[in-house]
Amino acid sequence: MASTLQTRDGLALSTWHYPCPAPSARVVLVHGYAEHVGRYPHVIEALNGAGYDCHTLDLRGHGQSEGVRGHVLRFQDYLDDLDLFIAALPQDGLPRFLVGHSLGGLLSLRYVLDHPQAFAAVAVSSPYLHLATDVHFLKEAVATAASHLAPTLLTKSPIEAKALSHDPAVVEAYIADPLVFKTFNARWFFQTREAQQEVLERAGEIRLPVLMMIGSADPIAEPERGREIFQRLGSLDKTLKVYDDFFHEIFNEIGKERVLRDLVEWLAVRG
Repeated sequence: MASTLQTRDGLALSTWHYPCPAPSARVVLVHGYAEHVGRYPHVIEALNGAGYDCHTLDLRGHGQSEGVRGHVLRFQDYLDDLDLFIAALPQDGLPRFLVGHSLGGLLSLRYVLDHPQAFAAVAVSSPYLHLATDVHFLKEAVATAASHLAPTLLTKSPIEAKALSHDPAVVEAYIADPLVFKTFNARWFFQTREAQQEVLERAGEIRLPVLMMIGSADPIAEPERGREIFQRLGSLDKTLKVYDDFFHEIFNEIGKERVLRDLVEWLAVRG
């Protein structure tokens, strides 16, 4: 079931609800940068099959939602949008889980810092907690200027499709997808970096159950920062799953069935 959510600053966000018979819980699924939830049918199918209603949205500037592609003036805009989306969920007392990939993983961890009671548990895959490659200081200086002087300026994305998965079909589909954009926004980069730093500094405040799933060969989101933040989490119930040689999109890797099984089995214990 598709619907539209109006943001506080007037953008229309595309949202979907994928129900299942007699659900035992609700899952909010948040996608990554430059993509959209239309790339997650197999994840939604696995969650529905496990008895979870799924609620998803295309983030502002992504997919079928309005907004400059990949741009935010403030990371808080993402948090405000997610807050509105969650407030619109059915108030039926079912447990709620938050599942986020990459940018969605960063957004999920940042969100529960301010809303620790909103979800029963949070699961993140390849969370974008630190860029896996260094940014040359000259490029960073130019990007810093652009983020202030031309905040909506878009340049060619440094993300290469081959960094996502070993599966050539996934790479080809990503390249051909008209809703996947190939641009990069400097303002977005610095806003997400501030959010990353806040999650790093405040990770000990997160005390709800957390599942962190990372690929050991992720060339986009640094695996070591994921491990560091996992260790800093204040949760007594926390699980780290590392998939050897997996690239960034672990839900789209060769062997993704193991990742999906790990996710639904972990959620089942915490419903």
